[in-house]
Amino acid sequence: MSNRNTDFENVLKWIVIVILAIFALKIVATVLGIAWFLGGFLITKVLPLVVLVWLVMKAVQYFRGNGSTSPTPPPSSF
Repeated sequence: MSNRNTDFENVLKWIVIVILAIFALKIVATVLGIAWFLGGFLITKVLPLVVLVWLVMKAVQYFRGNGSTSPTPPPSSF
């Protein structure tokens, strides 16, 4: 009878382990899905806007730098 109890305990233990593994895989899949969505949103929506603003700022700096003839004053020391 002792052998039968240990078999039953092993089956229950493996059932619990499988249920916990499935639960952990669901959590991992959810986290990866959120990361995939967030990464896609940042790359397709935010990154082009950031690059565009950066390019405009660089163009403004370039054209301002050529137009001004006065040199920049040295920093004042207190």
